[in-house]
Amino acid sequence: MKAKQILSILTILTICLSTKAQEKVHCIYDDCGFEPGQTVYLFGDQVQLREAPTTNSKVLKTLSIGSPLVIQEKHENSWPYKGVDHPFYKVTYKGVTGYVLGGLISLEKKVINDVVHLFGRSKAGDEDYLLIRSLKDDGSFTEKSTRLANGQFYLSALGSKGLPNVEGVLFVDYLAEACGVEGGGIYLFQQEGALHQVARLSQVSDAGVYYFWEEFIFPDDAHGIPGKIRYKKEMGENLDESAHWKKTSKETKILVWNDYGLELAQR
Repeated sequence: MKAKQILSILTILTICLSTKAQEKVHCIYDDCGFEPGQTVYLFGDQVQLREAPTTNSKVLKTLSIGSPLVIQEKHENSWPYKGVDHPFYKVTYKGVTGYVLGGLISLEKKVINDVVHLFGRSKAGDEDYLLIRSLKDDGSFTEKSTRLANGQFYLSALGSKGLPNVEGVLFVDYLAEACGVEGGGIYLFQQEGALHQVARLSQVSDAGVYYFWEEFIFPDDAHGIPGKIRYKKEMGENLDESAHWKKTSKETKILVWNDYGLELAQR
């Protein structure tokens, strides 16, 4: 097999399969729920810890956003919250056991430069959204939402990645296990304690037919540029495999973070 053919196959495999070593995948399916023994944190505020898995049972305690809980088990009862049907979970809070709706529990907790971020989901029509609540020192919080192009994703806190004036980078990293499923993800940068969505990058392919690939190369990455972001986009189409006839195009840009946004770097 020719070297170019081998490289092409390896490229397709890289695009179609996720090989990233991440912590926990979040998704819209039941098997992505919380596990017994797992410590979780409340996404909702003034949440009622109830005696039974219903919305009208006795309230045992009222809990603040970010309160830690330990999952005991998932119950078959469910209730809609922000357009999504969630099961109740039996949980323990400081020795008190009761029930909380799953939608009021944060998918995960990420801390960036001492700011706590909690995550939930909502649905409007056919569109899925990720909700992000960022806690303030006075116990209040801000909330922002971002549309999800893929219902399976990881949440990664990446540090500053070498960017000046950026406290940390949050990446909503899509899981694309099959060809034709959109990968890539959403980048949010934290500055002065607030998250700012800066880019949506797409990575999708259909083996042997086409691929579309966008990526950021940060200052701390291999081949990174100090203080700047390299944006790369590549598209390819297989017009006639037997004749090795392919069409590809590439685009690169150098970007800088400035005043809560990305802009083209000046020469």
